Order: sequence, then C-alpha cells, then structure tokens
Amino acid sequence: MIESYAIADLTWEELDAATDETGTLLLPVGSTEQHGPHLPLGVDTFMPEAVCRRIAERSPCLLAPAIPYGVSPHHTFKPGTVTVESETFRRYVRDVCVSAGEWGIENVLLVNGHYLVQDPELEIVVRDLRTDHGIRAFHVPLVTLFADVASEIRESELSFHASEFETSMMLALFPELVEMDRAEPVAGPDESLPLTDYDALGDNEVGWALSAEEMDELTPTGNLGDPTAASAEAGEALVERVVSKTASLVEALEGSG
Repeated sequence: MIESYAIADLTWEELDAATDETGTLLLPVGSTEQHGPHLPLGVDTFMPEAVCRRIAERSPCLLAPAIPYGVSPHHTFKPGTVTVESETFRRYVRDVCVSAGEWGIENVLLVNGHYLVQDPELEIVVRDLRTDHGIRAFHVPLVTLFADVASEIRESELSFHASEFETSMMLALFPELVEMDRAEPVAGPDESLPLTDYDALGDNEVGWALSAEEMDELTPTGNLGDPTAASAEAGEALVERVVSKTASLVEALEGSG
C-alpha cells in the first residue's frame, strides 16, 4: 500500500513502488495574484492543493507539488501579482507532465484553481499531452465542478473575483488566512456585452478577457463581487462537490487500466 500520496515526500524507490499501484497523478495548478484586502496572494494555489489532498486521501492516485505561478496579467495593477507568458506557462505545465510520464504516470489531472482565466492554456496542454505524448490528461477547473452547487446556495448576485465563492472555500480550508473584517463588496458594471458577464457562473458564452487597466477601473480593492456573503459552510459544500466529482474520475481511470 502507498504510505504517502505526495510525491515530494517519497524517495525515488518509494515512488517507483507507488507507480505499480496507481498510474494517476493530480497536479494542482494555480497562480500568485492579488485577491483583495481580505485574502492572501496564494488563494488560487492553496485551494487546488487542499482539494487534491482530499481527493488523494479518498482515491488511488499521487499528488504532485503545485505550480504556483500562472497567467495573471490582468491583476498586475496590484502589488504581489506574478504573471508568466502564456507560452511559458503551457510549456512548463506540459514538461512537468511529460516528466511524470517517463516514470510511469499514465493519467494526469490538471486541477486548476485559477479558473476561467488560464482555462485556454490548460486545454492546449491537455491536447498536446494526449496527441504528442500518449498521456491521458484532463483539465479540472474548480468553478466548473462546483457550479451546480454554487448556483443553488449562493447569497450574492455577483461573484467574479475574490468574492463569495473563493472566500467561502478559503473559510472552509484556511480560515486563519481570511481577514473577513477587511472584506467589502464591490459592485460590477451596470451592463456587460451580450454573451459576457462579470460573474463566475454568468452568461459567458464567448471567450473574453480583461486587461490590468480595465480591472483597475472596475475595482479599487481588487475583488469584484461581495465576499461578505461567504461562509465556511458554503465553502465546504463547494469543496466536497469538487472532491467527489474528481474522485469519481480518478476511480474510473484506475479501474480502466
């Protein structure tokens, strides 16, 4: 039996033995960027890391160290944000996965905490891994997996960045890092273009993006939406939805051989 699912804790011999028991690797992918005055810069990395730990405790798989830097040019209007070029990011994530394939990993789940923004990059990585390297790869964006639960339990009309959903998950996972006394709501624009919406669950049916200048105009604090509507109970429901759905995929992959 695997004594530890976190590959960073294993020796090479222990990892070699572990890959005889599982061919699936979880790779948390996040970012380091501003999340308003009430949340830390590491939110997008902390969340998928914690979610992946829960998945690995439940299902047969290994857990890789997280990738903490992502594509975040629209958040550079606040200090602390680190952003890398799209091509750099794609190549880095791909190379990590290719390395894993060389020591026996057959399936890779890219568990994405910086959802919506770097989805396009990770979809390309998934395609390249499958077509060029024979690795069964999947992009697992948190917001997509918890969307059904979020739509049922939400308290605010707008949750775009560092607002109800992310703050709720952080309250459930890392309450000591959340400063709710500093949280404040920031309303979005009165209108948005057709097929676009300033909400994580909104009418976003076409690809679009914001620049740092546009974000700076939208929010003085860095968040957009109402983080004061967040709760640990809601966050736990969102986390459990992601964990249960992803665990079912892991189990199916392991069962398919």
